[in-house]
Amino acid sequence: MAGPVARLARLVVPVACPGCGEQDVRWCEACEAPWWEPPLRCESGAPRLDAVEPALPAWSIAELDGPTHGVIAAWKDQGRRDLGALLAPAMRRAAREVAAALDPAAASSPVAVVPCPARAAHTRRRGEDLPLLLARAAAAGLADAGVPAATVAALAPASGASRGSGDRGRWRAGPARTRGAAWRQPALRPVLLVDDVLTTGATLARAAAALAGSRLVPIGALVLASAPAPGKVLGVGEGP
Repeated sequence: MAGPVARLARLVVPVACPGCGEQDVRWCEACEAPWWEPPLRCESGAPRLDAVEPALPAWSIAELDGPTHGVIAAWKDQGRRDLGALLAPAMRRAAREVAAALDPAAASSPVAVVPCPARAAHTRRRGEDLPLLLARAAAAGLADAGVPAATVAALAPASGASRGSGDRGRWRAGPARTRGAAWRQPALRPVLLVDDVLTTGATLARAAAALAGSRLVPIGALVLASAPAPGKVLGVGEGP
């Protein structure tokens, strides 16, 4: 039973695990556990990625189920900035493991880690650019594995996409827009795209389409969580 100090603290600043609701913890051990798992191949469950040529391998750390969905939703939309202390290290660990599975060309040229961009209004509301935070963590993870990498904010949101438009609306809005950084690269650079979640793959497909013709060439994608795919989800070292 919580003591009087804990009860008072809960009244002033309520804290609970966003995955299961356990009181007085930022996150519980059970809801933290999925973020320590090795990343899994997940593009087979994202039908929009079928439009990307050449095929874009994608990895996620966890399946987008109840607890993991709760953690991400709280981080993005419920003001739980403290959850970055869980999710950013998880992204760094995942990128470190994914590094060996990237196209061998990545080892000979610095990888550009490109975040799928958040809308400016979302960043203002959250007080932080969350996709950029994830991208920086992924770049650090690649560097941990000996793969030179740097974050490149090469994309801006498509002007036609709006909050609440859903997957179909985002898809019809067309590709994201490239920023100057996509064209100012001195040579072709492999790209690891980074996002928070993968469902149909529309966001990643639009990001890859926007970079087509630039000096940034997508070779893979890494997300925090993905919708469960029918059939087997592949491990880091397995092919589709």
